[in-house]
Amino acid sequence: MTLVRTKLFGSGLKTPGLVLLCLAALGSMSHANEISGLQQAIMQETEDYLTEQAANLDGTPTINVSVPKAQSFESCHDRVYFLPNKGSLRSSMSIGIRCMDSGKTEYLRASLSIEGNYYVAAQDIDAGQTIMSHHIEEKQGDLLKLPASSRTTPEQLLGHIANTRIPIGRPIKLNMIRGPQSISKGQPVRLQVRQGALTVTQQGEALTTADVGGSIQVKTSSGKVIMGTVINANTVNVLF
Repeated sequence: MTLVRTKLFGSGLKTPGLVLLCLAALGSMSHANEISGLQQAIMQETEDYLTEQAANLDGTPTINVSVPKAQSFESCHDRVYFLPNKGSLRSSMSIGIRCMDSGKTEYLRASLSIEGNYYVAAQDIDAGQTIMSHHIEEKQGDLLKLPASSRTTPEQLLGHIANTRIPIGRPIKLNMIRGPQSISKGQPVRLQVRQGALTVTQQGEALTTADVGGSIQVKTSSGKVIMGTVINANTVNVLF
């Protein structure tokens, strides 16, 4: 063994004992930093759970999970994973781990990014304008950093109608658009009332905006306000 000369409090003594002590301490630290099989299993299960939760975002997830405290899970053999905060994915979050053996719940920190494609307005889009292919532009980035309910596929956008003015470069959200068969506020509509085999129709005016299948307020020609369900771009079904 090669002796290492060290200076201890300004002295020039040879201290092989001190060197051995330091090496032993380093070895002990290295052993302490080893990740056990249980810890590795929990980390892998957490990654698998987050990958499953991110699958509907149509992107490539990158996941980093912190090392759990082994003593917190020593008697935890039956584990159920869940998302706190109303089940929403975030860039940085805690993952709940419910230990069915003991009934206790532990939490593990994780970071997540989902690289994928999304669409922004390629030009200013005016309210009431039907969105065509030249109105949108594909971008790539972390989907978790987009505003909530941003549209990420052309099928979610093309043929839809802008509810409001959408500035160039803005990600397009669900509440900014409506379906091509929707009815907008102020639009004249046909009301239909069905009673058995009999169908009665009259004219009215939409007081709110709704998509197909949605509820909408309509004012009849007599001034009465009623609720109905949007059937198509100009028809509302009224149930009594």
